[in-house]
Amino acid sequence: MDETKSLKPLKVIILGPPASGKTKLSELLCQRYGAHYVSVKSMIEETLSELEDNIERARENQRQREKKAAKEKKDEEDEESDVEEEEEELEEEVEEDIDIEDWQEQVKDITTLMAKSEDHKLPDQYLVRLMKAFLAKEACQTRGYVLDGYPKTIQQAKELYGQVAEASKVEEGGKLGIELPGEGAIGEDQKQVGNLVGNANEGIMPNFVVSLEADDDFLCERVMRLPQRLIQGTHYDEVNMLRRLGEFRSNNTDASTVLNFFDEAGIHPILIGLLDEDTEKERDLDCIFNYVCEIFGDPIPGFGLSPEEEDAFRKLEKEQRRLQEEEGNLEKNLLEEKATKDHQDKMERWAETFEKLQKEQEKILAAQSEPLRFYLMKYIFPTVSKGLIEVAKLKPDDPIDFLAEYLFRENPEGKMFDPSYTREGEKILVEFEEEIQPTLSLM
Repeated sequence: MDETKSLKPLKVIILGPPASGKTKLSELLCQRYGAHYVSVKSMIEETLSELEDNIERARENQRQREKKAAKEKKDEEDEESDVEEEEEELEEEVEEDIDIEDWQEQVKDITTLMAKSEDHKLPDQYLVRLMKAFLAKEACQTRGYVLDGYPKTIQQAKELYGQVAEASKVEEGGKLGIELPGEGAIGEDQKQVGNLVGNANEGIMPNFVVSLEADDDFLCERVMRLPQRLIQGTHYDEVNMLRRLGEFRSNNTDASTVLNFFDEAGIHPILIGLLDEDTEKERDLDCIFNYVCEIFGDPIPGFGLSPEEEDAFRKLEKEQRRLQEEEGNLEKNLLEEKATKDHQDKMERWAETFEKLQKEQEKILAAQSEPLRFYLMKYIFPTVSKGLIEVAKLKPDDPIDFLAEYLFRENPEGKMFDPSYTREGEKILVEFEEEIQPTLSLM
């Protein structure tokens, strides 16, 4: 390993789709190399906190000066000296007043822009400006940084690192003595301007870009295995997960991806698949971490953890992951048992309800059929039953005709022999009325 390489602070970008493990890997790298962890959320929070601290400090200084001015007594002998000191303090107060107004305006801009946005995000141009200023701070320059999940689009990458990349291209073009597209021959003045631009922003350019790769099915299945308490209140529920995956895929097509920008800038991305194609098993986070650490080299002396501390930290992390997996499995088993019990209870309640419904239906049918049963028992069954008994005894050749004659003969009321109850009788009655009606009308 090149020793000069290890003396540079680590500046790395970790990219990848949602639930790919970017944040966890970033935190491990920060622990290993003593780098500053940076994400969009942490950057905004730290920026606001720093601005508010500056405002509070400036106000405290103002209060101290006011107290001091109230207690000071003018010395008649050193009147001229006092006047000079007062003028200097007045200049400092004016400068601090200007700074306070500027800081307050920045805080107001950030909070207002986030409040206006539906998803509480800053516009890209404003966000890039904040991120560029944040990465140029001393903490990120001396200790290095691990940037988690940003930039998300190639346009954001161009706005954040574009000047550095263009300056590098200008310098390379000058060395090779070629013309860049759309430009004339590069002269010394152009080289100098390019170098100045590059030097102004070179400190924020990453040394490495790591991209964690996985398909949507793998990532969704990974999220489903997480304990419910870790998913609740996050963006890893089903709706948000699918939405974020869709946004990531649309921002990183084959033709336009953030990785292409860094590749063209000479920083070739390190692609790591979360699924081992040979074994078809998920790669362990420790395996990925060790792999990138071999590429990055040893941390700068004085930064990061000692070998003993790192070993203890790794063991603690491994134990925490084991406990987390056990907790997830236990929670999954409890949920399955609860689902099974709920299903059994539901089936039992359904069976009881179905039985009650059957009984109620039988009662309703019995109540509805009671008048019909009474009618049949009173007028039909006595005579028909006797006829059937006679048919069974005599066994006539034509039992239906025999039963019909029996019913005519045994009809208690005898109305079946009344002409008005037969078709023939009805026909005769109609003919009779037609014949006798004229006679009745003449009378």
